[in-house]
Amino acid sequence: MSTLEHATQRAITYFVNGEAQTTTEHKRTVQQILTDAGFTPISDYQLQRDQGHHIFTDYGEEVPLHQNERFTATFIGPTPTS
Repeated sequence: MSTLEHATQRAITYFVNGEAQTTTEHKRTVQQILTDAGFTPISDYQLQRDQGHHIFTDYGEEVPLHQNERFTATFIGPTPTS
């Protein structure tokens, strides 16, 4: 088996707000998950694991990832008013 085939087999696909993300890392920080999914600045978002409804409050926390796992990024930043 080539290195590419081995890496492809170990790729994990997970979802943030329904959008697929792929990594070969089995753990990612909350910051990495939000940033890779395009949610910036990360301080304006909160990440929740859909199964179990666990809310991650530490952006540096490592999150073990599982195939087809689903997360929700929720906006918690300031909302401008007129």
